[in-house]
Amino acid sequence: MMKLTVIGAVIAIGLVAALGLYLFGLGLRNVGRAAASSRWPRTAGKVVRSDTREQHDVDRKTGDASVIYSADTVIQYEVAGKQYSTNLIHFGQTLGSGDASEAELQRLRYPVGGEVSVSYHPSQPWIAAARPGLHAEAFWLPGAGLAFLLPAALAMFVFLTLFRAAPQQQRDADDFKQSVETAIENGRRGIAPPDIPFRPPKDESDAIAPVVAGLLAAVFCGLGILALSGGAQRLWRGAASQHWPSVEGKVLFSRVNTSETRDSDQRRDTTFSPQFVYTYEVGGAKHFNNRRRFGHIEGSGEDWAEDIAARYEIGKAVRVYYFPADPDVAVLEPGNNSEGLWLPGVGLVALLFGLATLIWIVPAVAK
Repeated sequence: MMKLTVIGAVIAIGLVAALGLYLFGLGLRNVGRAAASSRWPRTAGKVVRSDTREQHDVDRKTGDASVIYSADTVIQYEVAGKQYSTNLIHFGQTLGSGDASEAELQRLRYPVGGEVSVSYHPSQPWIAAARPGLHAEAFWLPGAGLAFLLPAALAMFVFLTLFRAAPQQQRDADDFKQSVETAIENGRRGIAPPDIPFRPPKDESDAIAPVVAGLLAAVFCGLGILALSGGAQRLWRGAASQHWPSVEGKVLFSRVNTSETRDSDQRRDTTFSPQFVYTYEVGGAKHFNNRRRFGHIEGSGEDWAEDIAARYEIGKAVRVYYFPADPDVAVLEPGNNSEGLWLPGVGLVALLFGLATLIWIVPAVAK
């Protein structure tokens, strides 16, 4: 029975580790291709398919329904007389999200028949992307791989430590039992036991606590750095957007999305989020965006969402502030407010907690 338990544990941990390695390796490959794609040759392409899709999922246990929106874009291009096609806008792009405006935004940016510049791999021209360069989404896949790898490594370490410690603990227990029986027998004979100071046996499982604490601290530090860097970038753009040039724009898509979740008491909690897409022209080129404010809250109460949606109804003229170096980066409400402090604030707390754990807690439990 013990042998079957060991084999089952090793197989389960191995499967989780294999999945983590696969995702992490795939993510690193995407990051490498994204970084190199800015130096790849470019060619003209044409959009042959562009539409949006909805995927409805229902949780059988809770009955909660969720909708994932995705854009299906296919671009054809030619390299050395051969035709190729790609559905990749940039490396690391997500397959879909709960935000309908993201899918609508891609459909508008890449309409059927539109001409697009495509960057392709010089030795593998079937690998190509419409927007070369390193994007933040490219780090999600290696992050997901680490989310599987780190717990698998910790579980394997704990399992091996306890497995190695078990025989020694059994021997210590047998020795203790023998010493008690010897002391009792000597007491019956009138032999005084020697005065030997008690030394507790060394337990290899004591090494688990500092490793667990160290791993937990590393995870919090990593998450804190990601949230802090992302939040700091949003705050910088929010402050800079107050000095960006502006043009007249028009709202093309507007809706209020609802999302339902259940708490521990099975009570439904509904979150409302306004979603919209607007268009604007810079230098004679048409651009599209869906950002209202940098660092805004994604969802809240119904009145809050309806109030924002009413300000940006379909067909309404809006003032768009755009980044001069990249006009695709734009915002309707420049500047920062308290909403923009949530992400960097959470990141700072997580980072400080991780550092405090590394500096004080890990050395304390390792003694």
